[in-house]
Amino acid sequence: MPSDDVVRYYDRNTRRFLLTGSGLGVHSIHRELWGPGVESAREAADHINRVIADEIAGLDLGPEPVIVDFGCGVGGTLFHLTERFPSAQLRGLTVSPRQIEIAERLAEKLGYEDRCLFSLGDFQTADLGLRAEVILAVESFVHSDSAESFLANVAKHLRPGGRLIIADDFLTSEIDSLDAQQRLRVQQFQAGWRVPSVTTVVSLVKVAAVHGLGMEKTVDLTSLTRPGSRARDRVTAALSPLLVRLGLSGIPFYGNLIGGNALQTGLRDGFLRYQLLVFRSRA
Repeated sequence: MPSDDVVRYYDRNTRRFLLTGSGLGVHSIHRELWGPGVESAREAADHINRVIADEIAGLDLGPEPVIVDFGCGVGGTLFHLTERFPSAQLRGLTVSPRQIEIAERLAEKLGYEDRCLFSLGDFQTADLGLRAEVILAVESFVHSDSAESFLANVAKHLRPGGRLIIADDFLTSEIDSLDAQQRLRVQQFQAGWRVPSVTTVVSLVKVAAVHGLGMEKTVDLTSLTRPGSRARDRVTAALSPLLVRLGLSGIPFYGNLIGGNALQTGLRDGFLRYQLLVFRSRA
C-alpha cells in the first residue's frame, strides 16, 4: 500500500503543479519533452502523451480497446488518448482524492465523462474488474512499494498479448555501483518525490519476466528533457542545499523542490535516464 505520505504529497502539490507548470491547458503534470516539432513549453508538456499515443496507434488492439492509466493524475494522458482513439474505453486510477476531484470535473467540462472513468485506489492492489489491452504508467511506477507488487497487479489486469507502457526515470546502474555523491542524489530524489522504486531497466525486466511480461521495446528519451534549463530549475538548484540542511524534504512543497533538483542532477550527469518501456503480456 502507498504510504499516506504519497497521498499527502499529491493532494497538497497537484494544484500547484497545474497552476505553475507548462502543463496548464493540457492537464499534465508530466515531464517536459522537447521532441521534434515542439516549439513551446505547453507542447513539451504534452509530448509524452503524443509519444504514448503513437505507440498505441501501432498496436493491433481491436475495435474497442480498454486502456488503463495506473497513476493517472488529473487525467491529462487519458484526455489526449480520448481524442486519438474515439472508440477506446479509458480508465484512470490514482491514490489522490484531490486528483480524482479535478479529473472528474475536467472530464465533465471536456465532455468525456462517459468515456473517461476515474477510480480512487492503489495500483498495486486495486481490482478494477477488467482486462485491458494497454496499461500505462507515466512517471508513476516509481511511487510503487516494489516492482513486484506493481507488476503483479499489472499482469492481473492485462489481456493476453496486452501491453504495459512505462515512462519513467531509471538508474543506469545498480545503486551500489554509484559513487557516494550520486547515491546521495538518488536518496534525495527518492525521499523528496516519494519514489522508493527507482531501479534499473535490467532489474525491472527480470521481475517483469516472472509475471509473464516480456520486454518489447525501450526508447531513451533523456535527450529531450533539457535538465536544469528552466529559470525555476536554477532557482531550485540554488535553494536545495539549504532546504536539505533544514531537513525539509518531509514537507510536500519542499520535498518536491529537493527531489526535483536531485533528479535534474541525475539526468544531467547521466546516472538517471528517462525512458519509455513497452512490455507484452505472454499470459
